[in-house]
Amino acid sequence: MTTDTPTPTINRDISWLHFNYRVLQEAKDPSVPLFERLKFLAIYSSNLDEFFRVRVAWLRNLVRVGKKTKKEIDYDPKQVLKDILKIVDRHQEEFGDL
Repeated sequence: MTTDTPTPTINRDISWLHFNYRVLQEAKDPSVPLFERLKFLAIYSSNLDEFFRVRVAWLRNLVRVGKKTKKEIDYDPKQVLKDILKIVDRHQEEFGDL
């Protein structure tokens, strides 16, 4: 059975942030040995650094290109950037607390 209703999707960059948050959750787990928790913090930080260098830079380029590109993709890059920054702010607060 097919319908004309589009299936809701999660933007790939937002989905990736959720994945990286799971790495941060491993660092928060007190049952994980301390040295391993430190490794998870390093992995989380390294992942986030690369994410900003590659994906956030790409989204910023899309914003600069303007409306023409927005018609060809199924999301608003400016809104995705806002969502990313809101999510990362929350995650970074937890990272700092650890």
